[in-house]
Amino acid sequence: MQLGTPKTVSSPPALNTAHASTATTPGTMSSTTPVTAAAALNMRAKLLPPTLAGVSEAAARLREGKLLAFPTETVYGLGANALMESSVLEIFKVKGRPLTDPLIIHVPTAAAALECLSFPNPVDPSCPSEGRAMFDRLSEVFWPGALTIVALAKPHIPLKVSAGTGFVGLRCPSHPLALRVLEAAGVPVAAPSANRFGHVSPTRASHVLNDLGDSDIAIMNGEDKREIFAVPACEFGIESTVVKINESGRELIVLRRGAITKTQLEEAVAKKSGKMRGAKEEAVFEAIRNWTVTIVNTHDEMKRAETKELDSNSSRKRRKVDPAAAQDPPASAAAGHVAPGQLLTHYAPDGMECYLVRPSGLNLDADSLDDVNTNQRLDCVTALQTGAVVIDFAGELAKKGLDEDHPSGLVLDYKDLSPRGDPKEAAKNLFAYLRWSEKYQGRVGRVLLADIATICRTSDFVGGVADRMFRSASGKVILLTD
Repeated sequence: MQLGTPKTVSSPPALNTAHASTATTPGTMSSTTPVTAAAALNMRAKLLPPTLAGVSEAAARLREGKLLAFPTETVYGLGANALMESSVLEIFKVKGRPLTDPLIIHVPTAAAALECLSFPNPVDPSCPSEGRAMFDRLSEVFWPGALTIVALAKPHIPLKVSAGTGFVGLRCPSHPLALRVLEAAGVPVAAPSANRFGHVSPTRASHVLNDLGDSDIAIMNGEDKREIFAVPACEFGIESTVVKINESGRELIVLRRGAITKTQLEEAVAKKSGKMRGAKEEAVFEAIRNWTVTIVNTHDEMKRAETKELDSNSSRKRRKVDPAAAQDPPASAAAGHVAPGQLLTHYAPDGMECYLVRPSGLNLDADSLDDVNTNQRLDCVTALQTGAVVIDFAGELAKKGLDEDHPSGLVLDYKDLSPRGDPKEAAKNLFAYLRWSEKYQGRVGRVLLADIATICRTSDFVGGVADRMFRSASGKVILLTD
């Protein structure tokens, strides 16, 4: 008995050919894009407009094995043909990414994902396995969208994509420009975030140019407004949630928190199927309703792992990408990660020392973020002794005097991720604000980040944002005293 045809994502609206044009060079960008001509003139990267011609050129580049940065609903990705190992290796070289950090494959439909994944059922080949049924359930509920599903890769997927583990993550993005490019390319596209490894993830084309502009890549300009794609780029602002289908344990393992919450996953797992199926198939889909959802890689686990594996490219003091960083590890090296984004130090601004700040009086308890580094109990003046920029949430640090009006004059600048206390707004702003703090490099000693996990404890969405903030600070926490 065969499973029903996987859900096919509807195509994005047809491109408006009235706006079709050839690719623009960086020096002649649309005035609406945040990248200045002066900043882009001397860069090798090529900007492509969101037009019929731009999409056509982007798709051709991917088929030919060249690199393309493109916007999604989460962050910008740096894509290559996932079936061409030489192209996949180029991603690692351009980013300075270690081969132990796997890549996520992007596809336009669930059917395309199944061409990359294997769900064997040796007991009864005529019936779908529970793993396959779980894939169908998740793709039906969350795709296109910000969920990456990890499962056993088919043999034709290069091992470099999966960091040698044999497991690979698949995602069908919801941004219409990304979908259009993937459909036109006709190949699975491996794509991590389009930034230097360990640096803050990019949510604008200008961020990609700043990090990778001197590389031979093309960039789909998601901020170029041509009335073709109405959906803004990087709507979520943080990366996808990554889950692994663990059939033997009958669980979904959350390897990376992100835009999809644990509650949403649990609701999808428990959902009763509304489709008509044969008896054996229906029994399988009923059985997966009893699967559990487990979050792993908590912050204390991250710290322990970090002491065993510290990649030089994740140092807080960034440097230019070294292509040698992408060389093959020794044969004796341990297998890589199953999912990306597992290192403790990640999403870190250049040359800035970040700290999570927990204001006093928040009634903290053991369920708050794991303390993997020694906390510092400091008053405001001491916290600011080397100068700081402050990234607040809901005005909590400002209430303690940590804003530009501090009498010491040591707060050089201040931003609030969401003055109204909305974690989704905070997620959308986080990476842009971390990059904003870099303009004070050399002028201040610290970036002080309001610890959203201890300030906003009523929203399930906070987990993904708190995870990015924790990693950007490498787990360093200041407990603010009165």
